[in-house]
Amino acid sequence: MDQKHKEQLLKKSEYPDTWKDDIWGQLEARLDAEEGTPKSSSAGDNGEQADGGTVHHDSITGRSPSLGRANNRSNKTKHKGMRVMKIGVGVAAAAVALTVFLSLPAGTAMMDSVKNWFEPEKKIEIDVEGQKEETNGQVHVDKTSDYAIYYDKDRYKLVEGEDKDVITTIDPLPEKYPEVSLTIEQKAEVLPEQLAKELAEQLQGEYDRVDAIERVTAPVDGYLVHAIDGSDWDSMVTNVYIVSNGKQGSFILSSKYFLEAAEGHGARFTQTLEQFQVLDGE
Repeated sequence: MDQKHKEQLLKKSEYPDTWKDDIWGQLEARLDAEEGTPKSSSAGDNGEQADGGTVHHDSITGRSPSLGRANNRSNKTKHKGMRVMKIGVGVAAAAVALTVFLSLPAGTAMMDSVKNWFEPEKKIEIDVEGQKEETNGQVHVDKTSDYAIYYDKDRYKLVEGEDKDVITTIDPLPEKYPEVSLTIEQKAEVLPEQLAKELAEQLQGEYDRVDAIERVTAPVDGYLVHAIDGSDWDSMVTNVYIVSNGKQGSFILSSKYFLEAAEGHGARFTQTLEQFQVLDGE
């Protein structure tokens, strides 16, 4: 596995401090349990024993709303030393495991578990209609481990397909509403600049207005083709982002929603794309 890929994996495998505190607490609890196991009395013991908020939102538009004591002290000191030693061994073992993992070549079975190096869920702050909001992000790593993304699990679901993955509303919208979705697909043999031109031409025959291709760095680094089909509340809007897959191909990230939902679903999809990460780079 190349150096860039290793660096990306290490960076994305950082867990929050709260997780570290939880792991530390579990280690100490286990060590305390081991140290508290009853042992037979020995000469010199004094015979004493120790006592023993609901988030509301519009699903349509995506908006919010003594000697014995000395012995005890000595034993505690020994136990503390054992604890530090045991924890140190545990950390060392984890470091060795990580080194072994990173030394494996791409394509091994271990790579299929790359998602285990991401937080399964994390809090993500977004801005919708000028209001700060915290969402519950859930990670998704595609089956080939080429990309990862966090999406709002309370509002959306991710449906995996053979050639594309689709993020859409958990509950289908009523028939009168146009499609609301964020689609992720990969074109392994077409470079971003060329693909952007092809997609712009394709959209010309489907939408009333297609803007000129724009080079962007946010929410992703790549090209943007923006298209809109009218000015009514239900007019379809599409934003197509084309980004490099780190090789000789591209990812196509297409968000679709209707005009009235631009500040709801549209804004949420844009901020979801900020969580998109290409994993397989050169």
